[in-house]
Amino acid sequence: MIKQITTINPIEIQTESFKTLLLNKLCDLKLNNLNLSKFKLKINTNKIKYSKPKYDINTCIEKNKTYSIGIYLPIKILYKNKEIILYNYFFIGELPLITKGGFFIINGNKRIIAEYIKRPGLYVIQKDNCILATIIPEKGNWITIKMNDLKQIFFRFDNSKRKLPFLIFLSALGLSRKKLFNSIIEKKLLLENLTKEKLKSSKNSLEILSIILYKKKLNFETRENLYNRLINKNYFKLGENGRNNLNNKLYHKKYFKIIENLLPEDLLGVLNLILNKELTLYEKNFDDIDDIMNKSIKTIGEALQENLEMSINKLKNDINKKILKSTILGKKKIKLNKDKIKEFFNSQIITLSFKNFFNLNPLSQISEEINSIAETTQKRKIVLNKTNKNSSNKTSSLKIREIHYSHYGKICPVETSEGKNVGLIWSLAKEARINQLGFIETPFYLKIKKKNKLFFTYLNKNYEDIRKKNSKQSNFPILSIGTSLIPYLEHNDANRTLMGANMQRQAIPLIFNDVPIIGTSLEKLIASLSDKNKTCIKSGRIKFISQNKIIIHEDIISFYNIKNKTKAFLKKMKRKLKTLKYKKYKIRKYFNFINKNNQYYYKRSQIKNKNWLQKGNIFSRSNETKHGNLSLGRNILIAYITWKGYNFEDAIIINEKLIEKDIFTSMHIKKYKTYLLKNEIEEEKLTKNIKTLSKKYTRNLKKNGIIKTGSFVKENEIIIGKLKYQKITNVNEKLINIIFGQKPAKNNALLIPKNNEGTVIGTKILKKKTLTIIIYILTQRKLQLGDKISGRHGNKGIVCKILKKENMPFLQDGTIVEIILNPLGIPSRMNLGQLFESLIGFCGKNLKERYNIFPFDENKGNNISIKNIYNKLYEAKKKTKKIWIFNLKNPGKIKIFDGKTAMTYSQEITVGYSYIIKLMHIAHDKITARSQASYSLITKQPLKGKAKNGGQRFGEMEIWSLEGYGSAFSLQEILTIKSDDLINRLRLLYYIVDKKDLAIPQLPEATKVFILELRAACITLNLNSIIN
Repeated sequence: MIKQITTINPIEIQTESFKTLLLNKLCDLKLNNLNLSKFKLKINTNKIKYSKPKYDINTCIEKNKTYSIGIYLPIKILYKNKEIILYNYFFIGELPLITKGGFFIINGNKRIIAEYIKRPGLYVIQKDNCILATIIPEKGNWITIKMNDLKQIFFRFDNSKRKLPFLIFLSALGLSRKKLFNSIIEKKLLLENLTKEKLKSSKNSLEILSIILYKKKLNFETRENLYNRLINKNYFKLGENGRNNLNNKLYHKKYFKIIENLLPEDLLGVLNLILNKELTLYEKNFDDIDDIMNKSIKTIGEALQENLEMSINKLKNDINKKILKSTILGKKKIKLNKDKIKEFFNSQIITLSFKNFFNLNPLSQISEEINSIAETTQKRKIVLNKTNKNSSNKTSSLKIREIHYSHYGKICPVETSEGKNVGLIWSLAKEARINQLGFIETPFYLKIKKKNKLFFTYLNKNYEDIRKKNSKQSNFPILSIGTSLIPYLEHNDANRTLMGANMQRQAIPLIFNDVPIIGTSLEKLIASLSDKNKTCIKSGRIKFISQNKIIIHEDIISFYNIKNKTKAFLKKMKRKLKTLKYKKYKIRKYFNFINKNNQYYYKRSQIKNKNWLQKGNIFSRSNETKHGNLSLGRNILIAYITWKGYNFEDAIIINEKLIEKDIFTSMHIKKYKTYLLKNEIEEEKLTKNIKTLSKKYTRNLKKNGIIKTGSFVKENEIIIGKLKYQKITNVNEKLINIIFGQKPAKNNALLIPKNNEGTVIGTKILKKKTLTIIIYILTQRKLQLGDKISGRHGNKGIVCKILKKENMPFLQDGTIVEIILNPLGIPSRMNLGQLFESLIGFCGKNLKERYNIFPFDENKGNNISIKNIYNKLYEAKKKTKKIWIFNLKNPGKIKIFDGKTAMTYSQEITVGYSYIIKLMHIAHDKITARSQASYSLITKQPLKGKAKNGGQRFGEMEIWSLEGYGSAFSLQEILTIKSDDLINRLRLLYYIVDKKDLAIPQLPEATKVFILELRAACITLNLNSIIN
C-alpha cells in the first residue's frame, strides 16, 4: 500500500481561485456600455489595474482595518461623438485581498468564504410514471418539461405553478410547423398533441401565453418579461458548464459551446430526448441527480466576480442619474474635465457591496482559530446547495444527506457537521482538488514501463471506467484531513470517528505538549500549513538571530543544495557574488494578541547552533507544534477500570500530578475595553490620583491612570483609573461652586471582575471619535473539576474526581496511573480503536519509539493490527526485561495494584498510553449564578447562556456525573424546583425564610408539554401519582 500520494497544499483551493479572479476573470467581465442621448461611456476590462494594500496584515488586525487593494478601470467618455477622455484610469472601489493562509481580513476579523454546490445543465428523471426534463441555469428560473401518462407535454417555470402547452410555447419562440415536423422523431405523438393544442402563428401563441402567465393581453411589458426569462443574458444564463452538459446530451457535435443563453433549438432537442423510446424503457438512461459528476463547485473567485458585476452595473446607473441631472436639469453648460468627471464615479458603491458580501452573506464565516486543524478543515468545507430552494435544513430529505458511491476519493464519508446540517456540509478528501470548471478530481497513479518512478494524474467522474489489475492503492485519499489524523479509525463506529474528528477541532494548545507516540504522518503537513509557524522560503546562511527577528543570506548559493556547509566554502562564495540579498523574518511574540476564542499563542525560536537553514525548515514554532509535528495534547497513562462508581459513564478520574506538574495547563487572554466619554454634560479623564481610594489600589497604575505591563492583578483591582466630571454651563451653578467649592468628581474606574486574575501583557489606545483603551490580561487555566477532556476516538468525558497519588492504582514497576476511564464506555460506543492505541502506545513508551499508523491497513492481512500489537508487546517484554508486560494467557492485560490497599485487583486490566487533548469547554468560564432572569414561554425553563444571564443547561452527561456520586436529592431539585416546577419554584423563598422542609416536587412543565404533543398525535397519556 502506498503511504501518501501527493503533497498537495490543502489551502490552494482558496488562493488559486482568487488568483484566477485577479489575472483572468476580471478581464473577462462582460459589461454593457452606457449610452445616453449625448454621452457614451465605454469600459475596457482587459487593461484593469490594481494598487497595493495601504496597510499590512498585522496592522489591519490591530487597528480593525480591511486588507484590500484598489481597482482601477480604463474608461473612455464621448460627448456628442467627440472624445473627451480617452481611456483614463478611474478608481472604482476596493476589493478585499486574500492572504497566504487563505482568509480575508475584514474590519480586523479573519473571514473565510465557503464553496458551495451548483449544478447547471439538463437532467431527465422518472417520477410517478411521468418523465421530467429540468433545465437548471446558472442564473435565472428553472425550466421543467413534463410528459404525463396521457403523452401530453407541458412546460413550466420554476416559480409559477401554471402549466403551459409546450408546442404553443415553441411556436411563440418563432419555430414553424415545418421545422417541428422535420426535427421531431416521434410523429405520432406530435400529431396527437397538435390536435389537442391547435398550433397557431407565433403572434397568437404569444397572446395565449401572456393570458395564461400574466392574465393580460399582449403588450410591451409582457413581451419584455418573456424575453428576460429566456433570452436576455442578464436574467437567464446557462453558464459554461450548463452549456457543455446540454450539448453532450442533445447534440453529437458541440455547436453552441460559446452561447450561454437558451435557444429554441435546445428545447426541441429536449423534446426529442423525452420522446425517445429507449429512454422510457431503461432506468440506466435516466440521470442521477445525486451523482457528483452532475455537480460542480462554485469557488471564491466566481462568487466575487458575480458580486463585482452587479456592483459595476449599479455604478453605471448611478453615473447615468448624475449625468442626467447635470445636463438635462442644469441650465448652464458644463465644462467636462478629468476632475469634474471623477465626481460622477462613486467608489463607495463597489466597496460597500464587497463589505456587505463579507459581513452578511451566509457563506462568509469567521475563521476558526482554536488550532491548526480547525483552520485547515474549515477551508476545505463545501456547502451543499439544496434541491428545493424553499426547503430548510430541517426538511431536507435523507437522499440528499446520504453518502453516494461517486463520493469515493472526492468527499470524506465520515466528516460532516452534527445536528440539523448533517450531510448538508461536506469535507473534501485529503488529495481531492477542484479543477478550472469546478469539478472535483482525485489522483490516480500511472505505471510507466522502463521507469522506477510512479507518476500520478487527476481524474474526475468522466474517466473512471477502467481499472488495471496491477494497481496499487492508498487509503488516505478516501478521508478528509481531520479524519486522517485518527489512528485505527477502521476499528471504530463511524459516529464515534465523526465525533473524534470534531473533538480535535476543539482542542486547546497547552503550555507543555507532547508529540503523539502514534501518529498518521499528517501531523507535519498540518504544522507546515499553520500561519503560526514560520518556515524558510529559500535556503541560506544565518547571519543574525534573536527572539524578535532572524536575518538570512538567501542568494549565497541558489543552485547548490547541501545541508552541511563549511565556513571556508561560504567565504569563497561570498567573494564570487558581487551583491548579497538578505531576507529578514520578524517573529511576533504574541500571535495577533487575541482571537475570538481568547486563545493565547506564543512563538519560540527552534534554531540551535545552526549556520545553515534549508528551504521549508520551521525556524519559529508556536505552542501547538513540537519538532515540526502538530502536538495539541499529552501522552497519558490510562487504566480501564471502575473505581468506586466515581467514573460512571463519561465521568473521568485524574491524578493530582496532572495539576501539580501543569500537564494540562493552558494560557488564555481576556480583553477589557473602556471608553472616555466627552459630551456637553459630562467628561471623563484618566488619572492615577483618586482621592476616595487608598494607594494600595492604585500602586500598579502609571501617571496617566493605565496599568503597567507585567503587573499581576486580582479581582476588584483597578486596571484603568477614571474620574467623571460634570460640566457646568449655567451661571448660577458656577457662582455656587465658587462660594461652596466644586462638587467632587465621581470615581468611574475599571475593575477586574470576580473570580478573575492574571498578568497584564499589553495595552492598546485607539484614537477615534471616542478614545478607546484596551487591556490584555493573560491567565493560566489548570485542569479542574468540570473540565472536558477527550481522546482521538470520540471518547470524551468530564473530570469528576481528582485523586491523590497514593490513592491511584500503580503498575508492577511502580508507575502510577494518571487517568482512570470506565471500561463500559467501549462496548456501548463501539470505538475499539482507543484500546489499540493505548496498547501500541504502551509499547512505544517502553521501547522509546514512535509509530505511524495508516488507515485501513487490514488489506495486508486478517487481524494485522492485533498481530502487530502482540509482536510489539513481546518485543517490549524482551528488551525491557519486564516479564509482566506480555502474558500469553491474557495478552494486552496486566495485573496492577490498588493504591489504598496495595493489593492486586482480582482481574487483569488493560493499561496503556493514549493521546489525550483538553477541549475548549472549561468549567471556569461556564460557572455562573443568577437570582432573577427570564424563562422560556413554552417549557417555563430558565433561558440558557451565560451572556443572557441565563442558566447553564444540565444535560445527559451532567446527570450521569451526579448519578455517579449518588446524589439523588440534588438531582431531583435541579430537574424540578430549580428548573420548571412552577408551583414549588414560587414557594421556595417562603420555605427557606420560614425554615420549613421543601415540598414534594410536582410534575415539571416540560413533561406537560410532552403530553400535549402526544395528544396532538392522537395518543393520550394519563399519569397517576402513588403516595405512600
